[in-house]
Amino acid sequence: MRRAIITLILLVFFLSSVSAVNLLVSPTRFEIKNTTHFSGKVTVENFGNETIDVTVDKKRILKDKTHLLLVDGGASDWIKIKETKFTLRPKEHKDVHFEVNVPSNYNYRDSVGALVIRATPKSTPQAKGGGTQFVIMQGAEVIVPIVIGLPGPIKESLKLEKFKVPLIIITPLPGEFRYTLKNTGNTYQNFTGTITLKGWFTNAKINSKGGVYPGDEYTDVVTWRPGLWDLGIYHADAKIEYGIYNPQRPLETTSQVIVIPGWLIVLIILLIVWRFLKGKKMPIKIKIEREQ
Repeated sequence: MRRAIITLILLVFFLSSVSAVNLLVSPTRFEIKNTTHFSGKVTVENFGNETIDVTVDKKRILKDKTHLLLVDGGASDWIKIKETKFTLRPKEHKDVHFEVNVPSNYNYRDSVGALVIRATPKSTPQAKGGGTQFVIMQGAEVIVPIVIGLPGPIKESLKLEKFKVPLIIITPLPGEFRYTLKNTGNTYQNFTGTITLKGWFTNAKINSKGGVYPGDEYTDVVTWRPGLWDLGIYHADAKIEYGIYNPQRPLETTSQVIVIPGWLIVLIILLIVWRFLKGKKMPIKIKIEREQ
């Protein structure tokens, strides 16, 4: 899917018009220079034989050497579209008007927006054999870049904000481990978390997965129930791996937790009671009677 989008955008950059399925869009590229306000229009035409529904969205373009993304925020916030949804009958066309208001202090290296025009043919129910049959048809998508500066770079960045472990776990009760991640990049990130517990006699691993959007925080909570023979001080090593487009350096931190088996507490209590009873001597009464 990404390869198809990249190929389509390359065509958009070099051709004067683009035909996709039954959709014709012109022009296919805008360049804004030496101005902070720009008004433009895109002509969308249905040259097919089916009525189509059209939606127009605004996005920001990010890219690296091998990937290209369409995301919200940035240059997309400068674009205002007047006609976002409409229907085109066969051979009908419509002008889509938009405005771009560029801040005076914009970042030249991160300021390419885009109009994303999607067309979906209407599916008309058709009666067949006493029932209703729905016809599914392929849609089309055309991306029209609005070039102000350069496409912004893809930034993948997660920050480990907190790592909280229980001070003591008394079996058979479980313990909760919490860590908070903040996405300081500009793309959505999936992550895989692993907490490795290394004890005196046994080791354990807790795995989890999740995802976090740019600017958001994500708190993951995992539980671990120690086994019957888990005992002592455990080193809790957390490792967070992420990087959808390029592998990133894992986030790592460590802490400690004390594991006390419940049966050991019961055994200690029994020993204390036994020692207490053993140390407490019962007085011995001797009664001597004389014969008369």
